[in-house]
Amino acid sequence: MRIDQAVKKGKGTLSFEIFPPKGDFHIDEVRALLSALSPLRPAFISVTYSAGGSKNNRLTEEIASLAQEENHIPSACHITVINSTKEEVESTIDSFHARGIENVLALRGDRIEGVDACGYTHATDIIPTLVERGFAVGASCYPEGHPASPSPDEDFKYMKMKEDLGASLFISQLCFDNRRFFEFFRGAAKAGITSPISAGIMPIMSKAQVNRMIYMCAVSLPGEIIRILNRYEEDKEGLLQAGLDYAARQIAELYDAGADDIHFYTMNRAEAAEGLVARLTAMGYLKNA
Repeated sequence: MRIDQAVKKGKGTLSFEIFPPKGDFHIDEVRALLSALSPLRPAFISVTYSAGGSKNNRLTEEIASLAQEENHIPSACHITVINSTKEEVESTIDSFHARGIENVLALRGDRIEGVDACGYTHATDIIPTLVERGFAVGASCYPEGHPASPSPDEDFKYMKMKEDLGASLFISQLCFDNRRFFEFFRGAAKAGITSPISAGIMPIMSKAQVNRMIYMCAVSLPGEIIRILNRYEEDKEGLLQAGLDYAARQIAELYDAGADDIHFYTMNRAEAAEGLVARLTAMGYLKNA
């Protein structure tokens, strides 16, 4: 199923992000993760793609294909283009088609230090090609602004450009503060953006993880998150459970406000996704999970 059919405006669905395992690739581990996620009935999953080269790309499409063929979960492959030649990107697109992949999340990606851009500068450079090749195309957006963007207005300009080029779904950077989400949603609507927006939510699993996100993504931390981190700094299980409690409350508020979709960054932890779904089901926001 295409992601633009799985996610509609105001539908209030739940989707997941997973990533190819680091190090040796063990297919049984991936199958176990997908088998655990499947009963949770996500609207779709996205499978990340690192800037590390073609090996990761092959794992991305293999995992997405497994999710579709064995678990019947609609899947979207990430593709990053800043460090790839046009020939490499065309080869990846051909391979996606051969695998039966229908959905692609078009991303610029992070530039590898010392490597010049090889043919693409922005995600907008690849979106028209993906649309012409018949993919449902998702694109990224940033509730607290892209780190390199001079202003929110500039962010919305590029977001609108992505939509006009054919992107039919936006998946947001993670955000811990719903006030930022609501301000972002209002700005997107004012800019004339009509495609569904999937709000990115990440579970808190360690203080080091949160610190990395602050550095990499320039996200802010509400006071409640800081209190949770301080209280459970030496209690990994307690931190996970408190983080899932916070995520469930955040998501409930987003659903109440008419969220299109929630994109939960599972960190390949099935127990985190299961815990979140259990909480949302108990709160009455999910059914038949």
